[in-house]
Amino acid sequence: MNQAIIDSFDKIYSTDLTYHKDCWLLCGDAHCCSFSRYKNKFSLIAKEHFQELPLLPYEYEYLEHKNWLDQFGNFEHKIVDYPLDGYTIKAESIISRRPNCACDHATRTTICRLYPVLPVFDITGRLLGTDKLGIYEELEDMDKIEPACKVTDIPFDQLEKFLTIASIIGANKKLLFYVMAYRITKMHIRKRLNAAHSIKPGSAFALFERQLIRKRLIDHEVLTKELNALTGKFVERYDFKTLML
Repeated sequence: MNQAIIDSFDKIYSTDLTYHKDCWLLCGDAHCCSFSRYKNKFSLIAKEHFQELPLLPYEYEYLEHKNWLDQFGNFEHKIVDYPLDGYTIKAESIISRRPNCACDHATRTTICRLYPVLPVFDITGRLLGTDKLGIYEELEDMDKIEPACKVTDIPFDQLEKFLTIASIIGANKKLLFYVMAYRITKMHIRKRLNAAHSIKPGSAFALFERQLIRKRLIDHEVLTKELNALTGKFVERYDFKTLML
């Protein structure tokens, strides 16, 4: 890891973005640390306790560099390769089986700091707005149920912290690429769920589970085209090595 990456994550991990004081009490059960009320909606998946935390590029190495991996207890470092034209996305996550919260508050991952808000960028790294961060929030929307997470805005006293993390992501083109690719993938899944739901209405959570088990959440031909288009924009605007570093 180079020093610039370490400095960037040092700044993210020193930014205590919490939106609201003791926000994990607003939902009554620290929803973001377990998603238990939604996992209980599934018949087959998530019967064993676990929490999967998506990571930004370099973030696992940063946690290792800081000797902070032990906080996750019995965990798995998951890497999924997704090949594109001339480039392979490496989607990394930590799967923690630690009881209750997957990590310690002070050293929680970037996604834990941002949840439930996903920053939305343009190709230059300029912040355009925000979106729902996770797929469960999309399922809530489909089922028209009250969100489990009670954070509905970014209070003024936390806005600077949110902008600090977002600006670090936007300034590093590889981090930017991965966040934009993540949102494209989430929107792709939502679109496919909407299409399936229009044919056979019912619980969006049950539909998600069926599609996941049958490996129908993603149309890889379509998603690959969408991600290749994003890659093309980055290659056109920046040195291709930006994505390879």
